Amino acid sequence: MRVFVDTNLWVYRLDRRDPDKARRIANWLRELVLAHEIVVSTQVMIELRAVLSRKFKPAMPHADIRLALEALAAFEIAGADSSLVFDAHELAEIEQLSWFDALIVEAAIRSGCSLLYSEDLGHGRRFGQLTVCNPLIEQISP
Repeated sequence: MRVFVDTNLWVYRLDRRDPDKARRIANWLRELVLAHEIVVSTQVMIELRAVLSRKFKPAMPHADIRLALEALAAFEIAGADSSLVFDAHELAEIEQLSWFDALIVEAAIRSGCSLLYSEDLGHGRRFGQLTVCNPLIEQISP
């Protein structure tokens, strides 16, 4: 099964302020990788870099950020083009999503994902064949 993993879950994996949550997410991601095809988008990579370099206090070292980005690049990357932007614009209006959430949902839909793992989009919400799953609500399992 193809699944999309949103930025916040990658951030939790790397956040040293909550080692228990980071460990839980790390174990969950490890199982997810074994069982599913993981997709992320260029937006996820950009957002992750922004959080690690500007929101983490202190900021993660440059070389460590590079390693985190390289780890994400090992998965399938859904790129953005003008068509995705226009479709996400319409999706944001129709589904009452924030702009950045609509870009994530549209990238997941275009990538043929069945599940979108995210903390932000409403556990169980559906966008056509795509279902949002918040792995922090239920017992973490892929």
